[in-house]
Amino acid sequence: MIRWIYQGIIRDKTRSLFAFLVITAGVSMMIFFLGFMDGIFAGMVDMTANLDTGHVRFVNRPFYEEEYMSPMDRALAAEKEMLRWLEENADPRIRWSARIRWAAIMDVPDDRGETLHQTPVLGMAMDLLSADSPELERLKLADSLLAGRLPEAPRELLAGHQLAETLNLELGRPVTLLGQSFDGGLAVDNYTVVGFVKFGVAAMDKKMALIDIADAQDTFYMQDMVTDWLGYLPAEVDYRDYPEIQARLQERLPELMAHPPAAWAGDDDPMVLSILDQRNFSSLVRTFETVKKIVVGIFLFLMTLVLWNAGLLNGIHRYGEMGLRLALGETHRALVFRLGVEAFMIGVLGSLAGCLIGGVIVYYLQEVGINMGDAFAKTGLMLSDVVRGRLSLQGFIMGIVPGMTASVLGSLIASLAVFKRSEATLFRELEAG
Repeated sequence: MIRWIYQGIIRDKTRSLFAFLVITAGVSMMIFFLGFMDGIFAGMVDMTANLDTGHVRFVNRPFYEEEYMSPMDRALAAEKEMLRWLEENADPRIRWSARIRWAAIMDVPDDRGETLHQTPVLGMAMDLLSADSPELERLKLADSLLAGRLPEAPRELLAGHQLAETLNLELGRPVTLLGQSFDGGLAVDNYTVVGFVKFGVAAMDKKMALIDIADAQDTFYMQDMVTDWLGYLPAEVDYRDYPEIQARLQERLPELMAHPPAAWAGDDDPMVLSILDQRNFSSLVRTFETVKKIVVGIFLFLMTLVLWNAGLLNGIHRYGEMGLRLALGETHRALVFRLGVEAFMIGVLGSLAGCLIGGVIVYYLQEVGINMGDAFAKTGLMLSDVVRGRLSLQGFIMGIVPGMTASVLGSLIASLAVFKRSEATLFRELEAG
């Protein structure tokens, strides 16, 4: 029976082509739509984590509560010891990076060494000089350079391109940073501007400067200290799993506090945060999920309605065929069952074709991406200029299910009319056709 139905589908295009094309288009559009939305959101999560929060963050509570003031005296000591503890107690998939968040006045001197321009800047210090440092790739600094080069020696600085325009910075010229040291004194140090970068976030492009973490420890008298430990998880780990990973590490903190590092202050109180706990990101996630459900729900309803109507039209146009088959001795129930199997096979073929087309498009977006820098330039969101898709099992399932079921339902509903009409009436429709 299956072979006979399949041959009928292939040989008689009038009964299958329209439904096949509708299913293929609907499934491929659904897979593309979900892959595109997931890719944009995943890009926003990764961009925010790479630039600012990490997927998981280990930080001193007093520093976190006064982060807007960049209180250097609330940094955590024992850098090497803490890295060892985190690697032993956190999820083994996490890769930890030490960072220092600092704030200072950037003073730009003229040729005589007198102040030409001044402005407050927010800075981030990370490992920029080690050959095996993942930070360069993580922040895509080489791709973000608009002018100059990456730091290659101590006391070299990268500046946001809008900050450079505001201060009229010149490559190779010195600037002076004036900030607060760990012990509350004045920290002053000279740096050479070697590159201008575009972070893609207006606030960071206007105020951000990057230096090597070893330089920051020297400048702010923070030897063996960092303000943050940022943990990064592989791309295959879903953001919904971050709170569980964070909670497991948080449960190990009492053991650490029972025997804290000797270099810690008496009131140090470390805490573990996920990206969802920071920058109001959890509300953004809820909004995204709500919008996604609404849009996907509407799209699924419309696609199901179109496929349903396609099945109905296909069934109505075949009333004459139904009458002939009944006249030849086929029972009503067998006829309805075989029409349902035929619609199901068309749904399978259309869904497979839709998965292939939609999957190829999303895979191209995932690997190559589309440059939408102009569209995102004024949004203020931490989004990469290159938008990438993301293949997911959920996207294929949500495309295949309506594709395989809607046409079957439409065909079955249309074929139920044979129970209400006589064989003679159905046969006369064949003669009229």
